Amino acid sequence: MNLKKAILATMIVSSMFVTLAGPTFVGAEAAGGKLQEQTSGSSIQVDKKVAANLQKAVNQFAGKEIKLKFEKAFKHPFDLATVPSADELYEVNFKPGTGELITIKGIQTLDKVSKDDQKELLNKLKGMYAKKAYAFHKEVQITQSYDKGKVSQTFYILEGKDFMISWMKYPPGQSKNKNYIGAAVIQVDKNELEPKLLKTAADAVKTALDQEFEVKKAELGYYAGAKGDMWKLKGDHITLAVEAKTGKTEYVYDVARKQADKAVTEKEVKEIAAPIAKKLFNMDIQGLEVKWDKSARDFCFIQNKETKMSVALDADKNVVYMFAGDRMMLEK
Repeated sequence: MNLKKAILATMIVSSMFVTLAGPTFVGAEAAGGKLQEQTSGSSIQVDKKVAANLQKAVNQFAGKEIKLKFEKAFKHPFDLATVPSADELYEVNFKPGTGELITIKGIQTLDKVSKDDQKELLNKLKGMYAKKAYAFHKEVQITQSYDKGKVSQTFYILEGKDFMISWMKYPPGQSKNKNYIGAAVIQVDKNELEPKLLKTAADAVKTALDQEFEVKKAELGYYAGAKGDMWKLKGDHITLAVEAKTGKTEYVYDVARKQADKAVTEKEVKEIAAPIAKKLFNMDIQGLEVKWDKSARDFCFIQNKETKMSVALDADKNVVYMFAGDRMMLEK
């Protein structure tokens, strides 16, 4: 599974917890332990009986009395609604039509994560990168998902200095589901990077973009379902990803270059991309079908209905990005 698919798989599993209600956890030290609100729906009235059930559920989740601000309840474009807490540490997601509880998200103390689970997560981080000391912050974002009133799974996001890790856990007795680490990201000082990795990155950027490259930021990531850990290296305006174990380049992207509308034919883009793809990805694209994606403004190289490479060009026919597989959305 390529990086794009691995990340999507992780997002699909955890999207119910991370994105339904909008707010995100940016760390106890960074945001005072509060959920950051991104309310964008329309306000709604919550039935008294539904409100009482939601209030009871969040109190049980928190282990204490939590004041929900029902006057700030809002509905999403999907069939969901959210009620935040007065202290901005909790939120409840439910179906407005039926009142069915979907998720509860909140900031809780680290002791809500068992010592055994903490040990497993720390071992994962140490296994990825041993040159760092890991200690969790004292607060954790926890999101519980419900099915017919019962907890079906719990999603944890734990953070520390320069790292984060997510953990999916199922109730005891659900033998068909196994607990797993969804993702882990470790920020690494650029001065600690191996010379071989720096050379791989510089060569990749020179090959794809014909530019020099200096690493400014580096992070090592793990994503459930991926082939292995992945280095993400950023310069001033260039980002690339390299498989940690194999040294294979996954993508190169220059965000300073502007994608152009279709300025070349499928034949021309194949001529431009072929030598680069061979050197960058060790990929022969001659037998691949080329399709222009108008919405994304890039070319997809396809084999047996699977995208093997995605390429965008600027108005001067220079590469903006090349992905070994489907394109990804990246931070600029």
